[in-house]
Amino acid sequence: MKNNLAYALAILVILIVSGFSMFGVDRIMLHMESQSLQAGKTAVLHADLYYQALDGKLITRMDAPLNKVMITNRQGELTIYDLEDQTVYRAQGLEYSSENNLIFFFLTGKTQDLGLRDLGFSIDRTEFKDGLLITQWIPPRAHSHMFSYIELVHEDHLPIYAAYYDAGGKMIKKVFYSDFEIYSDIILPLAVTEFNYLPGGDSIVNRVRFSDVRTNRQAVSSWFDFEIPDDAQHID
Repeated sequence: MKNNLAYALAILVILIVSGFSMFGVDRIMLHMESQSLQAGKTAVLHADLYYQALDGKLITRMDAPLNKVMITNRQGELTIYDLEDQTVYRAQGLEYSSENNLIFFFLTGKTQDLGLRDLGFSIDRTEFKDGLLITQWIPPRAHSHMFSYIELVHEDHLPIYAAYYDAGGKMIKKVFYSDFEIYSDIILPLAVTEFNYLPGGDSIVNRVRFSDVRTNRQAVSSWFDFEIPDDAQHID
């Protein structure tokens, strides 16, 4: 596909921001601006997201430079439709599920563990420092080859950041959450900043910013009903 950096950013966005749920919200739509910075190169993505809790379908309408529509659901079925050349790409995996990501846990009220408990992690240490709650989570055996522990830091019952440490105890990722707002009984961070630290000392910085958030009766758009055309050409 064209523009590999922007495409990689689009996939990353699915992992970060998809998966809105039925916690006080039947449907939600919002605008997103995302930036990915690596080795002096910047990819910027603008998109509008449309989610309905009834069927768990998330539709992401991406503007330039991709001009694509990305659809995913609870089962992890991913479809990417190119509006220009009318081709469609399909894939499936749990990582694409609209219920398997970090923002999902904000919207289901799981802000205390960000879903770690559901993944089999357990608290190893709890500390209060300067008004912050710091918890250290150790992984189950199935994830011990990936992480030695994950550290969550909360203030006023809301997560400030999550830090991920590999099996050797080296930090490999840190995610910051900020600018919280309340929408229809859910709390949503309007800014998510993720630092991924690469083995060679370089890093990838991803910044996601949400705006124009509309829920339930205020969320009205024909994009909620978008379907891939039957004559779209399938590509690998």
